[in-house]
Amino acid sequence: VNTNTLQAQDFGADLYSSYVWRGTQFGSGAHIQPWMEIGKGSLTGGAWGSFPTTANGGGNELDLWISYDFGGFALTVTNYTFPTNDGTYGSGNPGLLDGDWTEISGSTDIGSIGLSVGYFTDAKALYVEAGFPIGAIDVGVGFGSDGKDPFYAGGDTGIVNLSFGGSKELKITEEYSLPLSGAFTYNPKSEAAFLVFGASF
Repeated sequence: VNTNTLQAQDFGADLYSSYVWRGTQFGSGAHIQPWMEIGKGSLTGGAWGSFPTTANGGGNELDLWISYDFGGFALTVTNYTFPTNDGTYGSGNPGLLDGDWTEISGSTDIGSIGLSVGYFTDAKALYVEAGFPIGAIDVGVGFGSDGKDPFYAGGDTGIVNLSFGGSKELKITEEYSLPLSGAFTYNPKSEAAFLVFGASF
């Protein structure tokens, strides 16, 4: 590896009371979500995972991604995978580099509104989200449109994610504060509601 062009950037982990993504819960119980990022300049890449803290929690995920920031607009390709509890991939479950669950996404900011659009190439599923602050509250509105199979909206189209959250820091020492976050999420299509608490390390 040429260390002049590729540098280790950052790594960490988040701990959440449950794993809720785009209005849907995966697995059960608390999840630890480690991540790492490498790159240089506008080109970055990394790995992100979510693993239950109990043996039978379910919802294992390990994703690889690469992103390029064009300045005001970022384009990202993510390969989603779902290993078993021992890190292997079972029968019929695509492996780490198989690319069966690939999403192409873009993100940008328009004033105080953050916009993101993601499209799963195999499932033909589209997701669009807008995030914006209302005072101290972070609001997210997500729209899902399913293609050939049920994905976000049970084979339909509509709002699948309404989230209201916030964050603060818990002072531990003079030099270190622990970032905390919380969010209430409601999925109108499935009529499911979640309240999630998280801490970042």
